[in-house]
Amino acid sequence: MKKQTWFLIAGYTILLSLSIVVCFYLFVRNSGADTSMLPETLFFTPQNGQIVLDGSITSTELHDYFRSAFFRYLPLLITAVCMLVLLSSCSLLLGIRALERRHNRIIASDLQDLSEDEPEYIRETDLKAEYQSIHARLSAYEKDQQRLHSFIAHEQKNLIMLIKARLNETSDPLLIRDIEKLAKSVDDILTISSHRDASREIVDLAMIAAQECDAYQSVYPDLTFQFDEDSTYEILGKEQWLRRAVDNLLDNAVKYGGGNPVEVTLEQQHGSVLLHVRDHGMGMSEDEAELIFEHGYQIRKLNKDGYGIGLSLVQHVCTLCSGFVRVNSIKGQGNEFILAFPSA
Repeated sequence: MKKQTWFLIAGYTILLSLSIVVCFYLFVRNSGADTSMLPETLFFTPQNGQIVLDGSITSTELHDYFRSAFFRYLPLLITAVCMLVLLSSCSLLLGIRALERRHNRIIASDLQDLSEDEPEYIRETDLKAEYQSIHARLSAYEKDQQRLHSFIAHEQKNLIMLIKARLNETSDPLLIRDIEKLAKSVDDILTISSHRDASREIVDLAMIAAQECDAYQSVYPDLTFQFDEDSTYEILGKEQWLRRAVDNLLDNAVKYGGGNPVEVTLEQQHGSVLLHVRDHGMGMSEDEAELIFEHGYQIRKLNKDGYGIGLSLVQHVCTLCSGFVRVNSIKGQGNEFILAFPSA
């Protein structure tokens, strides 16, 4: 950046100087005095036909005449030089701004791509060393936070499993339900704290969806699951992530489906695995459909714990599995959530 700026300024100075020299050359070349305007009494013509200056003309008279001839072209010279300076200065300013924009794009690209793992692919900038230091500290903080979340969640889950093992069939059903809900919330914490760089494995989405649907059909019989048994629905991810995503979608469909049928469909299209979860409930407006995947958003009229943390978790799971989620909703006719993943 510094070298290019200095080269630009040097080029500007050289071109401007040459332009001014050319202007003066043209001025001198075309500003000769017109002797035809001199009074005839100043000259006489000898016998040989040559015009000779009368010796009675003083130097002051000649100086005054040629000075007036000089100043006749001087305004044009000043105007030309001023226009050259103005135009070249504007060009210099535009060039410097273009260099600054290019430099800013390089910095932004470096800040986006810079990492300790690939330092040889990064251009040298003034920010490189400082950014690497900040990146290392933030990465360490992030890893510590992930380890803390995982440790707390695993400890809680082990304790929940121990409590469930001590319960029996005569225990309070509300207590059992609350423990199940607590176990799911711990799974949500583990899923949300997962990072996109986490290790993944090949999982069968059809098996996960079938097991989750079977679990919900025991309490909601009007739920159907359709898929092509001859097709393969393997994707890259983790079983725990996908179970939490499917469970949240089914839970929302049962809660807000108004007792109407819920259809779950699995299909393959163009190298992708698509999971459809459709209910026939109250649906949502377009404004609500654009906000439901934001963390903590909740449709206040429903006054229930749904379409909030659960759907932001679903979107996070899709990101972890290199997929995406979208919703098709019609007010008063229901919702259709579509999860798309690259086929493994």
